[in-house]
Amino acid sequence: MSACASIWRATGPLAWLGALVVLTACGDGPVEPGTPRLEVVAAGGDVQFGEAGHELAAPLAVQVRRADSGTPQEGVAVVWSVAEGSATVLTESVAVTDSTGVAQARIRLGTSPGSVQIRAALEDQAEVSALFTAFVVVRPQLTAISVPTAGGGDTVDVVGANFSPVAEHNVVLFSGIRGEVVSASAEALTVEVPRCLPTRDVQVTAQLGSLVSGPLPLSVTSGGQAVSLNQGGWLDVDDPQGITCLRLAGGAGYLAVAQSASTVAAAQHHFVLRGLSASGAAAGMGPIGVTRGEAAPPSAELSLQELFESELRVREAELVRSWTRPGATPPARAPMRVPQVGERKTFQVLNASGEFTEVQAVARLVSDQAALYVDEAAPGGGFTASDLESLAREFDQIIHPTVTANLGEASDLDGNERVVILFTPVVNALTYPGAPGVIGGFFYGLDLLDREGSNRAEIFYALVPDPDGAYSDPRSKDFVLEVTPAILAHEFGHMVHFNERILKLGAEALEAQWLSEGLAQMAEELVARAFEAVGDTEGVERFRKGNRVRARRYLTSTSGVSLIWVSGSGSLEERGAGWLFTLYLWDHVGGDVLRRMTASTRTGVDNVTAQMGRAWRELLADWLAALFVEGGGASPFGFAYPTVDLRTLLATSGGAYPLVPEMLGSADFTRAGVLWSSSGEHYIVVPPAGGSVSVRLGGAHGGGTGEGAATRLRIVRLF
Repeated sequence: MSACASIWRATGPLAWLGALVVLTACGDGPVEPGTPRLEVVAAGGDVQFGEAGHELAAPLAVQVRRADSGTPQEGVAVVWSVAEGSATVLTESVAVTDSTGVAQARIRLGTSPGSVQIRAALEDQAEVSALFTAFVVVRPQLTAISVPTAGGGDTVDVVGANFSPVAEHNVVLFSGIRGEVVSASAEALTVEVPRCLPTRDVQVTAQLGSLVSGPLPLSVTSGGQAVSLNQGGWLDVDDPQGITCLRLAGGAGYLAVAQSASTVAAAQHHFVLRGLSASGAAAGMGPIGVTRGEAAPPSAELSLQELFESELRVREAELVRSWTRPGATPPARAPMRVPQVGERKTFQVLNASGEFTEVQAVARLVSDQAALYVDEAAPGGGFTASDLESLAREFDQIIHPTVTANLGEASDLDGNERVVILFTPVVNALTYPGAPGVIGGFFYGLDLLDREGSNRAEIFYALVPDPDGAYSDPRSKDFVLEVTPAILAHEFGHMVHFNERILKLGAEALEAQWLSEGLAQMAEELVARAFEAVGDTEGVERFRKGNRVRARRYLTSTSGVSLIWVSGSGSLEERGAGWLFTLYLWDHVGGDVLRRMTASTRTGVDNVTAQMGRAWRELLADWLAALFVEGGGASPFGFAYPTVDLRTLLATSGGAYPLVPEMLGSADFTRAGVLWSSSGEHYIVVPPAGGSVSVRLGGAHGGGTGEGAATRLRIVRLF
């Protein structure tokens, strides 16, 4: 055992993952590395209206994350306090962030009318804070409209009481379609009738937040033409106030994608998609609620391999943060020496207790790009020479050249010009007996740093055949040979990324996990394509099936999945989204875009937008729409995947394409819900023949969504 002793012991299945935290206190640096710089960002509940003495409709929420990488921080104390005005914090004044980095507070307004400000500050860094605003108001009353009939684009006076003198605070809806308040006083509002409205009767309501007046009728004559789009044509509605609306003509079908381009990973954004048919009866809207009170929580269903790997990436981030960089040049490598078959070597291997097991291994095969070692403690009857030759050939001829050509180069700290592949039963023992999965292998960035436990080598750790289950559940040789190559391709991608970003460029933080995993999953896909090029269908399936499973899971519920991940581990669905998005970027740009994202000190969204030269909301809108339309070949949709047909790529025996939008448009409709940041909800709108449907995207209770939600409605004519 190394001197880096564990200060934690596992107490149950998967609890051993927490033991890895000890590694951040090992090595040449101080036992307690410097505290990372944190930031607090509003994640929900800002700018609300409520009645005196009542609780606000939605809780206030902040996310605490690392300033350098945006990684959510769990277990951080956040102090909630009233900074101005009359209100009470109903929950504990000190809240601790959850696994998504989020802390919440429920607020009851006081009796004094006017504005209230609530502050959320870090307990240990009070200057790091976020400020929320709320207003104590009285429910609006609507008593008259200046005219009984108006055309779209006309202005009308709405008379009543308890309006806000701030025009943009007031929400006036015409059967759910918002009109712009031109001027306001406490007793009257001057409002522009939405230009997209069809000729029909509507119900007019006025509201402040969730406080809604009773309705009054108004007859509307159409004031605007329907949008004109050819097949494949598209447009975006980008309006945080939710005033812009569109009139879609019958005789065509449209894809409508409601989306949030926010980059606050754990934030949730309420939306309401309203459709008003030209032939529909007047709709008494009242308060527009939300059909789903919260976005679906991220799935906790990850394989043991993915859980373990994710935890290693978190620990690597801490190691990188506290690592003393050698300067502008990468660390010097050892003198050149090629391993010889039969030589013995000592390795330190991370074990299930978070400590290191010292193993003796023998070099069984040395190829052009790999040195394959087998632990002397491995059970007998394991790999034959032919087995190892097959693995080495696959690595030399397919995996290594494919990954390095697209992502970058691996380092060579040990001077052997090869990647060490160590087969050891210590990896088998990482999986507890009876576990619903298996940890098949890993790369750990510690090995490329001068820290306690490092092997100072480019090394991949893998299972050994263990048919009798001496170290965990039985693992046959065929099983090990089946799962190892794809894991090796994925982890080799991480190894290259670590070299290009940390060792070469001296980045102060790892890449955001969602993008790091997307790039590593692309390593698997590119290797699958290399097998496809030589007609090896079995090889294609081994390297693609994991991505296909995750992608299909994502496509069953896109609105409940954040592309930029809600929590640190990322769900299967979030990983599926990340692969589909990274594949989209590569398919559109090709060339060295993956290499440029790998060899960058930028992080996450900033990295993607810098390499693509486009704004995040534009990229996201194009990709979300591309997930449904036909791609590849002569597609009429300019934003589609240029060469990839997702329906073919993700096809399974007897399985339909999993993204099936709801059909709307035959009558008035209201669809309300919640989007995670950087997610979208897909609908198909087919207006009645000879008629039209007016559509509008708004926020909770029919108001705006706010700048922070970065909502957008993409409309695409399908036919």
